[in-house]
Amino acid sequence: MSFELLNYEPPIEEPQAQRKTGARKYTGENAGDGYRAKREQSAKWQVEQGVIEGMLTDLHPGSWVLDVPCGEGRFFDFYHKQGLIFRGVDVEKEQLEAAATRVKDPMKARLIQGDVRAIPCQDKSVDATVMCRITRWLSPEDCKKAFWEAQRVTRDRIIITARRSGPHARPVSLFVEALLPDWKLASDTPGYEEDYRILMFQRDKGEV
Repeated sequence: MSFELLNYEPPIEEPQAQRKTGARKYTGENAGDGYRAKREQSAKWQVEQGVIEGMLTDLHPGSWVLDVPCGEGRFFDFYHKQGLIFRGVDVEKEQLEAAATRVKDPMKARLIQGDVRAIPCQDKSVDATVMCRITRWLSPEDCKKAFWEAQRVTRDRIIITARRSGPHARPVSLFVEALLPDWKLASDTPGYEEDYRILMFQRDKGEV
């Protein structure tokens, strides 16, 4: 399966390029089947998977979902099962190559190499956006940029994971402060622990 290639500009705060941190943590031996096998058994993964899928189950078949960063395609099986059409965006080519192996119907999927802070999608072109495990790799300001981009391209709901405390804290207030006028916080759900949150934001129904 082919996908588009876009340039990625790493945030200033990101460590040196040769280190396996940030976006580059999930490349090489950390991408694909090995990455998936190690993590699918963890409590964090399973709780996270269940909560996020639950937040999407009411989408009608044929709805569009943006998954950014899509990684190795952990939610692709669910999208296919629900009859959703999805766009997977990631900065890493290796992750996209791994994700492509999980695409069952190429007519309902498109994979794009791109930056979460400049999402390569048109305004209001998807019904839902999933942003899982990205906030810790972005500065607070870049988290806001990514969230603004998500609001720009999304018609109905945005799902984000973030920590409330610690060195990589991205509290809910950070995202609430970045809400555009027609958006609101709809759900603040604990993940595998209270400090790890799964947030869902929705557009006001009168604005959709």
